[in-house]
Amino acid sequence: MKMLILVSIFLATGCQNEPDSSLVYSVTKESFSVDIPAKGHLFAAQATIISVPQTDSRLNNISWLAPEFSAVAKGDVIARFDDEAIRTESRSERHELAMTQQDFIEKKGALSQELNNINNDISIVGQEKMFAERYSIDDERIFSKLDIINAMQNTSYLTSKQDYLLWKNDSFNESSSGEINLLEMKRNQSQNKINQLDSNLNHLEIKAPHDGLLVFEANWRGEKPKVGQLAWSGQTLARLPNTDNMKAKLFVAEQEAIELGVGQPVSLALLAYADQPVTGLVESVAPFPKSIRNKDPQQYFEVVVNLDFQKPQLFAPGLKLNASISVAAPQEKLIIPAQSLFTKNNTFYVYLYKNKRYEIAEVSLGKRNLSHVVITSGLSIGQQISLIDQGGS
Repeated sequence: MKMLILVSIFLATGCQNEPDSSLVYSVTKESFSVDIPAKGHLFAAQATIISVPQTDSRLNNISWLAPEFSAVAKGDVIARFDDEAIRTESRSERHELAMTQQDFIEKKGALSQELNNINNDISIVGQEKMFAERYSIDDERIFSKLDIINAMQNTSYLTSKQDYLLWKNDSFNESSSGEINLLEMKRNQSQNKINQLDSNLNHLEIKAPHDGLLVFEANWRGEKPKVGQLAWSGQTLARLPNTDNMKAKLFVAEQEAIELGVGQPVSLALLAYADQPVTGLVESVAPFPKSIRNKDPQQYFEVVVNLDFQKPQLFAPGLKLNASISVAAPQEKLIIPAQSLFTKNNTFYVYLYKNKRYEIAEVSLGKRNLSHVVITSGLSIGQQISLIDQGGS
């Protein structure tokens, strides 16, 4: 339980009876509100996403972009990509295909010739074997035993040679078929690669799917596409927003995000139309802060705001704006400047001027904004407190 701590502190000998009016604050009730400043831009709640066409996962170099925020009609070119790398690769692949085709023709001719030679050998050996078998004479009265043995050996040799040539023919057919299939596969691979490259060439232009306002998509570093940059397949390049339903995206500095919540009223001022005030309500608050600029350590909470009304003739995606989020509506509260509040051991206190001296007075706090703090107990109207630390007095 918090208790009021009064510790008498004598000022230095000879101090004035009355404190310096510029260093004290008289406690009073004043109108108190908590308004959080924010900056951001308008965006469309619904939009058609324009993505880099899905190709073979290659990176595409952007060579031309239509002007951002320009009105485009259905079929208008939004972006073009450089085709030099694809055409160079296509020429190389076509050359490779021509060489493979020539290898295929030569290999097929050589294999055909070799097969013909084997078949010729089989035919000749077959004829020799048939002649040897037909005119083989084993009568010892006509030929000697040695001649008969030689004739039998010749027939056996021709049979073995015929069997070998038949095996060689079968084996050659299998091996030659494998070589031909390998060359055909290589040829088909080259042709498929050429077809893919031709398809990529047909996707080097992105066209608008319907009429709309062109807005390019920023990446995680906040950078929008530009000529000379690389874009990968499937990357969101731009959007065609529906300007009939616009919202505001705000960014609140982490240290200023005090009690942000859904449903809080927001006042917005478009930088391009300062005389056209806009109001809305907080729709969502990001659960965690994040950096919104490359190499900037400052963290921001992202806040989405539903606008109370739409003005298609004025509202355009990307319009910059300043905003004020009302966390606490104006009410009469007992408040003190934040600079007059001190803390130690998780206890908040002020230096209360009483009986011509400063005393430590513990206080309980309510809401706070960037400059003032609500006091719920420990002080009353009319009391005077120091604006500076009196601990060394």
